[in-house]
Amino acid sequence: MNARHRTEVLSNPARRALLLQSSLAAGLWTLGLAPSKAQVPAPSATVEPGFGIWLRFDAQGGLTVLSYVAELGQGTHSAVQLMAAEELDLPLARVRVEQAPVEARYFSKRLKDYASFGSLGTPLSWREIGGLCASARAMLVQAAATRWGVAAADCRTGADNGEGQVLHPDGRQRLPYAVLLAEAALLTPPKDAPRKPASARRLVGKEGAQRIDLPAKVNGSARFGIDARRPGMLYATLIHAPRFGAELLGVDERPAKAIPGVRGIVRLPGALAVVADSYWTARQALQALKPRWSAGPHAATDSEALRAELLAATARGEGKPFDQRDEPRIDAAAVTQAMSQSARVLDISYDVPFLAHATMEPMNALAEVGPEGAALWLSTQSAGDTQRGVAKALGLQPEQVQINAMLIGGGFGRRLEHGFAVQAALIAKQMKGRPVQLIWSREIDMQAGGYRPAAAARVRLALDGKGWPQALRVDAANPSLLEYSGLTNGEPSKDFDWSVGMGWTRHDYEVGPMQLGWTRVDAGVPCGYWRSVGASQNTFFYECSIERAAALAGIDPLAYRLRLLEKKPHTQALLRALAERAGWGQVLPPGHFQGLGLSCGNAARSAHIVQVSVRSPGRFRIERITAAVDVGLVINPDSVRAQLMGGTIFGLSAAVAGEITLKDGMVQQTNFDSYPLLTLAQTPPINLVVLGSGEAPRGVGEEGPASIGPALANALFAAAGKDPIRAITRLPLTRAGWVLEG
Repeated sequence: MNARHRTEVLSNPARRALLLQSSLAAGLWTLGLAPSKAQVPAPSATVEPGFGIWLRFDAQGGLTVLSYVAELGQGTHSAVQLMAAEELDLPLARVRVEQAPVEARYFSKRLKDYASFGSLGTPLSWREIGGLCASARAMLVQAAATRWGVAAADCRTGADNGEGQVLHPDGRQRLPYAVLLAEAALLTPPKDAPRKPASARRLVGKEGAQRIDLPAKVNGSARFGIDARRPGMLYATLIHAPRFGAELLGVDERPAKAIPGVRGIVRLPGALAVVADSYWTARQALQALKPRWSAGPHAATDSEALRAELLAATARGEGKPFDQRDEPRIDAAAVTQAMSQSARVLDISYDVPFLAHATMEPMNALAEVGPEGAALWLSTQSAGDTQRGVAKALGLQPEQVQINAMLIGGGFGRRLEHGFAVQAALIAKQMKGRPVQLIWSREIDMQAGGYRPAAAARVRLALDGKGWPQALRVDAANPSLLEYSGLTNGEPSKDFDWSVGMGWTRHDYEVGPMQLGWTRVDAGVPCGYWRSVGASQNTFFYECSIERAAALAGIDPLAYRLRLLEKKPHTQALLRALAERAGWGQVLPPGHFQGLGLSCGNAARSAHIVQVSVRSPGRFRIERITAAVDVGLVINPDSVRAQLMGGTIFGLSAAVAGEITLKDGMVQQTNFDSYPLLTLAQTPPINLVVLGSGEAPRGVGEEGPASIGPALANALFAAAGKDPIRAITRLPLTRAGWVLEG
């Protein structure tokens, strides 16, 4: 047993029991490994049958499934429960889902990491966990068939009498899973076991399945990262340098140390922390300090100056080109020719600001550091990166750092970064073995960076004589989020950022050849992944340009888009279903207008129609929103609707008033008074359409934010009489002269 496990056993009896159970289960056949790597369990009356590291059956035939996907409110653990119960024909109540230990053997095969991003949780679980469950079912059937001396192909499974069972071909005899587990666990796992056909499904895609995380969240028993507690723990909070890249010059620590309950002051790179017996005491002591900071390299950063620089870069059009590896239709020479021969070139420049994630649960982590290793309790989307990052900071090996991933009170990409966890570990190291929980205040969280990059784009559409696109050229400019992000999702790079292409490349619209270039314009502001990533701004740029092209052609915006989607019938079907539900084309009340937006920036497809009313110049109300999504295979309809609604409100808040601005190098927003979220009074009725046009699920978490902003902007474009001078080319809408009334 290594040093980390020795620490765990000594400090946590429950963890010791889990490790013992894991060790026993590891002695059974491991699904997904070659037979040569599997082991036959030693005979023992206390050994519970198991089917590898991901599936743990108990003696009564109940199942616990382990998952590396973080539960951050998206409902993936509930989806995993449904998948497992479906494939194994178990009653839903007999399946539990637990967070897997953060160990290399539990990393996703596809991601080769322990992380949750890109709306991949459900799709990868369907492929990986669902496949393992199908293999386990085949093993149970084979064990029963061997007992009976019949062909396995003639047997079937069922969830009868509150348990999973294998049924004899005669339809009368049946064997519960509980009596077959020991025999089945010794069989060689079949490769590519057939999945249950759609016609036989009783749970997946059906209404009424309860989210397994909701009861605890409703009754208050759910434990998020900020709820973690350890015996003898201390609390810490901190202040970052007021400008990115600045360093501490000096501070008089005496005022803080004079406050009862203060246990220490820790200097960190670019930050100053106070440790105390309570969070409130730590915060009061922090406010008593008057640290002196260097000006840093970015003291002159100004949002308006940065905006001008971004727009100037797009106008020059000298950025690094994307190529056909990113998008097969890229052909710069063909675009140049089409532009020169077109009847008209629609040429529009857009820009959007930095955006914060504004999670309800601010960044926090509880760390305990001892001579043999470290343990952390926190809400994280990237447990693997956190483990490696903390290990590097402490001079340990990753296996010496135990990560206890807890429920997440909002992620949206912000918790893919792990700097706050490293800070907690460094602070705890100074406290000589006492656990320390670091909590960022809302103000610190809002001003700490990790933002969606500020961006600009110049969009040029070559149009023929009837107004149809013949070619598309996009010149984009923004900081590289890859340069700053700690997520292991590709090499850190300031030279090329693939996320710039999201929402442009491999889009469903047929617009002819494409040319896409990117210029890095950096202001020293740390950037990161934000819900829907590059599609969040590029969909706004693209959809508003398509809307303008339709207006120039004098064609209904829906009909215009359907023509561009002739080779994508599933996306056409999505827009038609959305339009029917929203009443597109019907006569609207006076002063009411509709706008449409489509997102093809991720694997799923989403779209919105927004209806607004304008009662005075520059002021509007949102009367209703209709949202639609095609997720391929629907696992839990209620979870899909919840995700689509949440993403819609998330994106709408950003489009209406969201922005992070800087003046003299300092972030101006500090809390929800200066970074407002959509209020209940401003939120209209939201009608949801969920479609499934595939055999495998696609993620939905990133689909709502991207298309809601352009749908709203296009509704206001219609309200302005489709006047190109009054078209919205800048977000948030408050910067474009529009105010949402409550």
